Amino acid sequence: MKSRRSLFAVCAIGIVTLLSAGTAIAAGPQHAILYSFTGLSDGGSPMAGLILDSTGALYGTGESGGNYDSCNGGGACGVVFKLTPPSQGRGVWSESVLYEFQFQDPYPPNSNLVFDPAGNLYGATAGGGTFLYQLSEAGGTWTLNSVYGSGTYGTVASPILDKQGNLSTTVEFTSQSAPTFNNGMVLELTPRSNGTWTQTTLYAFAGGNDGSGPTGGVIADPAGNLYGTTVGGGSSSQCGTVFQLSQVNGVWTETVLHVFTGSDGCFPFAGVIRDRKGNLYGTTYNGGVGVCTSNCGVVFELSPPAVKGGAWIESILHAFANHDGANPFASLAMDSKGSLYGTTPRGGNGPCEPKGIGCGTVFQLTPPSKPGGVWSHIFYSFQGPEGSEPYGSLVLDQSKGAVYGTTLGGGGKGFGTVFQFTR
Repeated sequence: MKSRRSLFAVCAIGIVTLLSAGTAIAAGPQHAILYSFTGLSDGGSPMAGLILDSTGALYGTGESGGNYDSCNGGGACGVVFKLTPPSQGRGVWSESVLYEFQFQDPYPPNSNLVFDPAGNLYGATAGGGTFLYQLSEAGGTWTLNSVYGSGTYGTVASPILDKQGNLSTTVEFTSQSAPTFNNGMVLELTPRSNGTWTQTTLYAFAGGNDGSGPTGGVIADPAGNLYGTTVGGGSSSQCGTVFQLSQVNGVWTETVLHVFTGSDGCFPFAGVIRDRKGNLYGTTYNGGVGVCTSNCGVVFELSPPAVKGGAWIESILHAFANHDGANPFASLAMDSKGSLYGTTPRGGNGPCEPKGIGCGTVFQLTPPSKPGGVWSHIFYSFQGPEGSEPYGSLVLDQSKGAVYGTTLGGGGKGFGTVFQFTR
């Protein structure tokens, strides 16, 4: 397997993100394809990343495949799948489909999944309406329940779960009957005893300086403040923002922490992650400076002000230049040493068409040994047969020293793969 460079060196993580805590990979990793989708009953085209349970099994979603007889007049609406590791050594991982989306369901599934303490799964779809769903298992059968539906096109992000069982997420657009909400909102959903959910809008974006189109979800700090991104608004450049929501006397108030202008990044589709010091890290799909026509995107850090009420400071940790990756779409993962891990669906040295676009990369950014130094960037370039277009985030597993992810395309049948890097 060809690669632009060798990858990685990792340890455990402990940050507030939707990813599992895990490890990273040492130099000279072993790359493996755990599963190659056929696009049939097993599913295919995984747009999102994976989550990990305590047994080492992986869970994810595929936008295609599933039951061809019960969806869209002979089509297939996608699946939720599980990959179970071999019981011994280097055996074969086994795939099982937990749920096949039906025509009457919201579909296709396109977000990371989230577990609650009872073992229910939550995820989102974006098709003929944006939906947040719950999957509950009883007697080996998984049943889909609707948690939220807007009836409009757009993105509902993977939710976060608080100790009371409430879900918080972002909605890119809302009903056309409520024009003041069309720039998106941060939403909280509270479970009722009868199985339905109460919807509360924590903040509705106005589409100006406060941003518009939140697509990346939110994270919470220990004080209960929420952090996220908007893909538009913020300034005349319309390149998006990073925001904070804080609750005072029961009212949620937004503070814009950073406004992107283009050269420092543009269009942060993904949300942010947070380290123990309160620094925020994220990616932008475009922007930066480089050889790309619209520039290839950046990895950025936002540091809180030294004095309360001061300005947050942005640092560009890496600006992509196509040969080393382009257009990062997903959120990052971080290990205990502060290294960052992510994907780019384009760029690299792979032969994918159109010519020069690349098949995508997996990358690691390692912090400098001294403050003010340069972050080092190493990466793996997909070539197509082992996968292409990794849109989803990575998940890190401390117990196995492994990094797991998905590709939207490539593999044996062209319907994507689940891959692993191990030290």
